[in-house]
Amino acid sequence: MKIEKIETRKLEMPYTKPLVTATNNFTVARGLLVTVGTNGGVEGYGYADLFPRAGETPETAQHVIETVLKAKAMGRELEDLGRIRADMDHALTGHPRAKSALEGALYDALARSYHMPLSVMLGGKYRSEIKVIKMVSVGDPEAMAAEAKELVAEGLSLKLKVSGRLEKDLPRVVAVRKAVGDDVFIKIDANEAYDAKNAIRLAKALADLGVEIFEQPVPRDQFDALWEVKKHSPIKIEADQSCRNFADAQMLIKNRMVDSINTGIPKVGSIGEVRRIAELCEASGIRCALSNTAGSVVGDAAALHLAASTPGIAPLCELGEFEVITGDPFFGLAVTKGTLTVPEGEGLGVSLRGF
Repeated sequence: MKIEKIETRKLEMPYTKPLVTATNNFTVARGLLVTVGTNGGVEGYGYADLFPRAGETPETAQHVIETVLKAKAMGRELEDLGRIRADMDHALTGHPRAKSALEGALYDALARSYHMPLSVMLGGKYRSEIKVIKMVSVGDPEAMAAEAKELVAEGLSLKLKVSGRLEKDLPRVVAVRKAVGDDVFIKIDANEAYDAKNAIRLAKALADLGVEIFEQPVPRDQFDALWEVKKHSPIKIEADQSCRNFADAQMLIKNRMVDSINTGIPKVGSIGEVRRIAELCEASGIRCALSNTAGSVVGDAAALHLAASTPGIAPLCELGEFEVITGDPFFGLAVTKGTLTVPEGEGLGVSLRGF
């Protein structure tokens, strides 16, 4: 089938309540929806969340797709997706989120054209569902504890956002642990807010609270600091912003800087790049987590199909944040008892409600 239509549309979907992190205060999920159409009447959809700290915005992503990437795909056979993606990368370096949105729409259209779920097209399902970890916004200890308790009652694991101030963050974690009990999985995400010395101090205190993972404790490019934290931490250290591509993953693993890597399709730019990272992690004995920020279920569906078909991705993923936004024009996914089940329909298995 030939690609005869590529359209982009900016989406703005308000949060039901703000998500506060050490580096952002999200009140609206902003992203770009890409629609690909073929001469056979098949349509596919791709989506990427976009915000300035990630290095891209809906405006920049729309611009590079319309002015550079679109020309590399229009009029070509959908089955040539691998070559199309290579040509996109040759024409334009960087811009992983824009590329992932367009590539996602191509993958969805290709799977729909063969009447199969994306997970099957990617090689078949290794698992049919994933357990979900949900984010808890930075706030007063009592508010965080109350929110965490509600999430745990729904069968969810927890990712606590922290601010980078040890004297405030430790009481937050203490309050949450007291509220949810000792058996609930908790990870902490500093979003680059700590220096090495204070990150080590916090990690040692977190160990006594049964926290499993400390995510991105130091700024993304401070690799020596990350190694120092990993060396002295009694709990697992995870890279997020420090791992932007496969080359970063190689460097982090080779130099034993982390115990875990948190990756995502928009962040590294393609399904293939995530798979390479996951396979490297699996071969190296490193945990590979998959995550996505709040946005359309289109983005989460792509991640879910990828997690279902990739053994190296952990069975506990940071997806399902679409539940905290309103106005999504798509439907077809729901977190039930702390679990996301892979859709059985063609392609992504989600449907357009309308704009």
